[in-house]
Amino acid sequence: MELLNVDDVTRIAVDAAHEQSEALEVIGVTLSAGGGDYVEVLLSLHGCRLAPCQMSLGVFRNMPELELRAEFAKKLKRHLEEHHPE
Repeated sequence: MELLNVDDVTRIAVDAAHEQSEALEVIGVTLSAGGGDYVEVLLSLHGCRLAPCQMSLGVFRNMPELELRAEFAKKLKRHLEEHHPE
């Protein structure tokens, strides 16, 4: 399977974040060393009890867009349940 490029991963992450909460903001996306299929997405949660509240989600970009979007949604939902915005 072809790897999604960083622009695609960023777009998917931004869309998934906004679907979960307007308080989530994607700050950046970075490739793993050597340009493999693993990426880290850095997000900020505005209004979090533990300000500043940032998180890093690691995902693989060697999956179809719909699967990657579902993976982001699952991880973001879990994070939001742990850190409710005020």
